[in-house]
Amino acid sequence: MRFRGPDNNNARKSETTRSCSTLALKLASAFILLAAGGAAWGAQGFCKPDVITRPAPVKPGPEGPAIELEGDQVESVGEDKVTLKGNATMQRGAQSMEGDELIYYRNTGQVEGTGNLKYYTSDGDRIEASHLKMDVETRIGEAEDIKYRISNRSRKNPDPTKSIIRARGTAKKAYMEGYDVTRLEDATYTTCNEGDDAVMLYADEITLDKGTGQGLAKNLKVRFKHIPIFYFPRVSFPISDERKTGFLFPSFGLQQGSGFVLSTPYYWNMAPNYDFTLYPRVFTRRGFQLGGEFRYLTKGSRGSLYGEYLPSDREFNDKDRSALHLKHEQDFTPRLSGNIDAQHVSDDQYLDDFSNDIEISSATTLPQQASLTYNGDIWNLQSRLFAYQVIDNAIPDSSKPYDRLPQVTANADYKIKPYNIKLGFNGEAVNFVQSSLEDGWRFDATPSIRKKVENVWGYMQPKFSVRQTNYFLDAPPGQKETFSRTVPVVSLDSGVYFERKTSWLHRPFIQTLEPRAYYVYIPKVNQDDFPNFDTGPVNLNNFNNMFREYRFYGADRVGDTNQITTGLTSRMLDSETGNEWMSASVGMIFFLQDRQVNLDPNQVLTDSNSDFLAEARAQLTDRWHTYGFLQWDTKANEVADGKLDLEYRQEERRYVDLSYRYTNNRIEQLRVDSVWRFLPRWHVMLQDRYSIRDSQNLETNVGLEYDGCCWRVRSFYQRRAQSNSTYRNAIIFEFELTGLASISAGV
Repeated sequence: MRFRGPDNNNARKSETTRSCSTLALKLASAFILLAAGGAAWGAQGFCKPDVITRPAPVKPGPEGPAIELEGDQVESVGEDKVTLKGNATMQRGAQSMEGDELIYYRNTGQVEGTGNLKYYTSDGDRIEASHLKMDVETRIGEAEDIKYRISNRSRKNPDPTKSIIRARGTAKKAYMEGYDVTRLEDATYTTCNEGDDAVMLYADEITLDKGTGQGLAKNLKVRFKHIPIFYFPRVSFPISDERKTGFLFPSFGLQQGSGFVLSTPYYWNMAPNYDFTLYPRVFTRRGFQLGGEFRYLTKGSRGSLYGEYLPSDREFNDKDRSALHLKHEQDFTPRLSGNIDAQHVSDDQYLDDFSNDIEISSATTLPQQASLTYNGDIWNLQSRLFAYQVIDNAIPDSSKPYDRLPQVTANADYKIKPYNIKLGFNGEAVNFVQSSLEDGWRFDATPSIRKKVENVWGYMQPKFSVRQTNYFLDAPPGQKETFSRTVPVVSLDSGVYFERKTSWLHRPFIQTLEPRAYYVYIPKVNQDDFPNFDTGPVNLNNFNNMFREYRFYGADRVGDTNQITTGLTSRMLDSETGNEWMSASVGMIFFLQDRQVNLDPNQVLTDSNSDFLAEARAQLTDRWHTYGFLQWDTKANEVADGKLDLEYRQEERRYVDLSYRYTNNRIEQLRVDSVWRFLPRWHVMLQDRYSIRDSQNLETNVGLEYDGCCWRVRSFYQRRAQSNSTYRNAIIFEFELTGLASISAGV
């Protein structure tokens, strides 16, 4: 989808040049500064979880895990009581306890400890207490004046002597009620690392159930930076990475045309394989909008249903407004699958008013499709229904796309192994429907045969196919209803490989030279009276498009041609790893005769050659990537299409991507996309698309985020050009308590 911005053809060229130069200088300066900052800060990580060291587990004996007792002084009283003093330890498998004094009761299996006491569970949790008494077998007991650490069970740790900590806290008293449940009195809880109490929960009672992955608190107070921000008489919260029912933290901001926006999502973990998120939103200028997304995953299916509804929009003549998006994938068998992807909006302004993505908001149609696909060893079959909702009222009826109700495709590829011959088939049957244009069926079938002769020095592949097309139209009385066309197609693809050893930056490389020649012959078959449902000329804005048999996309025209495509590719391969560091390609099509079959029956193409194409890509280092493409119009002696992309990437949250795009004097844009961690906890996000041709920013997104490890705060500003030469502005603010983002009151 292309944004249709205002036409400023009368803008002075000097102003455009200055604007372009100024923006380019700013982007280049930002790029250099960010790259320099990356070198200064490096790729060091932060927000690493706490890790505690624990005793190594004892391997169980033939009769199961035995209890081992050690101490500086060991005293046995009768047959029941064993007292350990000084560096006292008790261990049973992965459970262990250590302290100044331990007492073990043989008859009951209980252990009691005091003084610098530490107890480690088999799951990696640690409890420090002034006094603890528990049953070693059932893990039922109680402790006083405790500090606890809860391990992260979802993160695999290959070292059994280390535990990765997910949460910690304190309590006056703790009641251990089995392997998974611990009840705390006068307790605190936080997911912040040791020494950081930015986010802290205080409660009269907290029950931690590691079996269900949730905590339950009574009279809970949430403090942020020691300031109370929430109070709930009874709440539940997640203590693991498992999904948890509850309110998500709200987001709010300002949006031009909508006013102040507040969203308070509610997440419902309905079952392990499906959930529902409710999105109530308040727009001070529009009203109340209710949105929801249902997601599901079964053994043979997956999908989602998202909907929004805003009754009586005050900024839209009090009309009801809505949107719906259904996605579903179904696996009936390993080879047979189904798919549904359907979108619908209530009006042509909906995406422009409620979407923050220019690619979405500038859409003129919304696709709606349902398909059934079979993938076999030889045959691939698909049947689908494909329709559009046209949401741009400026599109005339004669230009609206055809619906395909239905469309059936069949493709086959069979190899005769002894002779290395491949038999192919491509077929399609489509019923085209459009209320204001001529409807009808089109049947298109292309059987083919090809043989590839290949060696280490090159290859050659001749191919012969026949394309048969038939039309059955719902034409007005007196007009022709059936058409038929049979066209043979002959092609020959060939290439040669040359290699030599070289070096670059003091490293050994292999440089290749790969000339390629591709010949195609298609005779002229008159198609002037044929309809045109979905066909258009092939654009050479992609290097691979030169090596195509057909001059048109779609089956309504098979262009006559007698042409040869020549190309040359060179690659730089690392001699040690074989990785491709650099490649460059050039090519051109040479036409040996005029082309008389075109969409315009009065048009004859007489050019003896196509545009000149060049493409290059390089991965200069592990961090620097670049790509360039050029389409040179040899007739007008000017650039027809150009792309240039330069990316510097250190890590997922530290990259800069600069790109330039030029197309046929219609589009000339600069784009920057960057997320950068410029300080250990600070991230800045920048996305900007600037139209040089129109001397305006089409879309600008600027964001700043601070990651406090157990909390995050981020703010975004967006300015987006609209089709009516105005701008849409939005400011969004989000605050998240990491690990506590799902808080459910009243559970």
